[in-house]
Amino acid sequence: MFKRLLNECIIDLTIRPEGALLIKSGLAQVSGVDMAWVTVPRNGNLEPFLPGSSLKGTIRSHAERIARTFKEIAACNPLGGKDDEHRSCGTALEMMKKNKGESEAELNTPLVYQLSCPICRLFGNTFLMGRLATEDAYAVGDPPQPEHRDGVGIDRFTGGAAHGAKFEMEVITGGKFKTALHLQNFELWQLGLIGFVLRDMCDGLIRMGSGKSRGLGKVVAEVNNIILYYIGQQEKRAQNGRITLAGVGALFPQAGDYGMVENDRLEIENTNVEIHDSILRQKLVFTYEAFPWEQLAEKWMTFVKDWKVDPLAKYRKGKRDG
Repeated sequence: MFKRLLNECIIDLTIRPEGALLIKSGLAQVSGVDMAWVTVPRNGNLEPFLPGSSLKGTIRSHAERIARTFKEIAACNPLGGKDDEHRSCGTALEMMKKNKGESEAELNTPLVYQLSCPICRLFGNTFLMGRLATEDAYAVGDPPQPEHRDGVGIDRFTGGAAHGAKFEMEVITGGKFKTALHLQNFELWQLGLIGFVLRDMCDGLIRMGSGKSRGLGKVVAEVNNIILYYIGQQEKRAQNGRITLAGVGALFPQAGDYGMVENDRLEIENTNVEIHDSILRQKLVFTYEAFPWEQLAEKWMTFVKDWKVDPLAKYRKGKRDG
């Protein structure tokens, strides 16, 4: 199924730092500051940008926190050790494969999707490609210029500055960065979970980058618009003054093999929505305010409430006999 494109959601996003923000380049510095901002050649210069990988990591981390708030087993721990009862789905699936002697063909995509936790179903794991992709965020208008700041290590005994532990870092304190989130072959509950994350980003409750414990990393997001695409000769989304949104579980007959929500639909009023129909593609354009976040949030809460048993629980800890 994942080789076909049935629906897609594109969320246009603008991110604005509030205070100092640092995304480290990860490259060793022979001279200059110790922690340099990541840059990219653009418009004839080296410009600071927000890597899509950093943004996706921030979104996933916050989505995991939200999922565990609703139910502990709704999110595995990608960094969990061998005795962690919420050890990563990828590790558990590998253990299942070894213990049962299953081949790659037997541990197929429908089974992997069905067994994976809700977070891995959305963001992926070592056995499963994620539904969400993030673009790099580039500066809108004149790019902000990095500023140099000094930092110092603290002596744990005296509470003062540690000798020889001074360092320099580059931060930015302004500017705007534009990016987009792409969600392909989505279920409606996945849009609901992303909606919770976006609301917290818009409220400035999420930090990203380095130095978060030192007060760095506060950002505020602005959602510009949300575009939904439905690909193929499908039923009309807009009819009789109503719009029917459909998750991927309602768009192909094998949804049950993946453990998806079947007949995954949401009917809303056709208010302030741009509709563009063609033979093989339907396009719906929403503003952030007009998008049915509350109804989709209910879809997420219903889904996670029904997630009562972790199907990989016995493979989370160490090696087991098959």
